[in-house]
Amino acid sequence: IGSPAPEFRLTDLSGRTVTLAEYRGKVVLLDFWATWCASCEVELPGLKGLHKRFSPDDFALLAASVDEGGPEVVARYASEKAVPFRVLFADQAASSAYRIFGLPTKFLIDRDGIVVRKYLDGVAPADLAKDIQSQLDRRPS
Repeated sequence: IGSPAPEFRLTDLSGRTVTLAEYRGKVVLLDFWATWCASCEVELPGLKGLHKRFSPDDFALLAASVDEGGPEVVARYASEKAVPFRVLFADQAASSAYRIFGLPTKFLIDRDGIVVRKYLDGVAPADLAKDIQSQLDRRPS
């Protein structure tokens, strides 16, 4: 917290390479999750609500899957659950850089690329929304 978010180069469901740098200027909620994670599934409706609530011009929700079952498993899950935000495939480098030891783990990253909050299992959508709005209300440096 208070440090630059580690950069990454990950692939999304469509096979495109995604970097954190391309989201500079937006508030980012980076969610590390897995299809087999029961807590992750419980949080999904709240994350969908956040995605719908905040403008894509200012906010991005990125869901980085740590599944090892291959892209087909994650793509099927995302389709069945109608995941509306960008799903990425987290690699070992990203998981290590963000020190992921349990799921779900989320990071709120400000417009300047600084980690402002880290959330472990069980954060309420209302608390996330409050923190996201607080960052959106701040002007970039």
